[in-house]
Amino acid sequence: MNEIIFIRFISNILGIHVYCVSPYDHSLSTFEEECCFEKTLQPMYTAEYLEYILNHSDFNTFYEITDYLNTNICFFHFEDKQYIIGPYVKNHFSGQEIQELLATHKLPARIFMPIKLYYNQFPMLSYQMIRGTVMAAMRTFVPNMPEYKYRKLTGFHEEIKEHKLIEKSNKTYSQIMDQYEMENFFLRKISDGDVTGVKLAFENIASNYYASTSQSQRSLYSTDWNGFAVLRTLARKAAEQGGCSVVKIDEITHESIQQYALARTGNELNNVQKDMLIKLTKAVADTKKMANYSPVIRNTLNYISANYSQNISLSELADMNHISEEHLSRSFKKEMGISITTHIGNIRVNKAAELLKSTSLSISDIAMYIGYSDNNYFVKVDGVKFFL
Repeated sequence: MNEIIFIRFISNILGIHVYCVSPYDHSLSTFEEECCFEKTLQPMYTAEYLEYILNHSDFNTFYEITDYLNTNICFFHFEDKQYIIGPYVKNHFSGQEIQELLATHKLPARIFMPIKLYYNQFPMLSYQMIRGTVMAAMRTFVPNMPEYKYRKLTGFHEEIKEHKLIEKSNKTYSQIMDQYEMENFFLRKISDGDVTGVKLAFENIASNYYASTSQSQRSLYSTDWNGFAVLRTLARKAAEQGGCSVVKIDEITHESIQQYALARTGNELNNVQKDMLIKLTKAVADTKKMANYSPVIRNTLNYISANYSQNISLSELADMNHISEEHLSRSFKKEMGISITTHIGNIRVNKAAELLKSTSLSISDIAMYIGYSDNNYFVKVDGVKFFL
């Protein structure tokens, strides 16, 4: 059978991506890279989990998976190959439905636009349409192909965790105590806002970990998703203890999750973790500096930091602080050395620079993400023209 013709038959009729996923290693990684928006919400779209379920799937069966974002994929065997179709959606998602989804999964409102763009790239199809088209394509090559069964998959990622083998640690008591001491030192540096100390502590932990573990154990602080989740949780608590706003902590760690999902090499994964820790520590340091500002300016800075992607007016900020616009403007300029408008613009441009370096979003998408919708003004960020 010519698998290219088979794939084109389905893809052209349905307007959907079709992946031939044999052999697993490269093709499943390609699927994950192209289709997985967020690993914690879509563990079933990762190469690891897909390989497991494909290895344990039956012939003559269509499988359908619906993730936590309500996107779907189908997969099945045909002759000596396995295929994944999708992702696809079964209905159009309104702005209100996306907001409800964000609230359900406790996701920040700032990812509203990225999720909307993610949904918009997929066709709206029913399972019945996909199954009918695939069966017709199969019978073009194998006329007497029997009807496939249907199975909806749920909860399989917990099953995978139960099958994972954990290698017993060979660490001595002294090595264990040294590791805990280093980790506590590292967390204290985050709480202190000591960026230099965090960089040094992270490198010490990583080098000690690699020196004391076998190749198969090297996951924590390196390439394992669960290890990253542990590190992220510890760092979040340390930053919170350092006085950092939980809104700011959530913003930094959520961005790191998205970057981690896109990373492919050990160095890239390590850099994502290190960048997250540095950003959290800098945020703690900035929070400690804010202790020198008046309560009104601290309140204004926190609000701008959490809402820079929205239209923030001077009257809104003044009303929030129960003072006049003129008083707020004078106080802000006196304590910060710049105007409120300039401060908001600086935050947006810095965020744009980060997104240009760390994501594949287009300039227009980034402009919308950070709160600019007027295309008439531009500024250069790292040599790239950006909307202002």
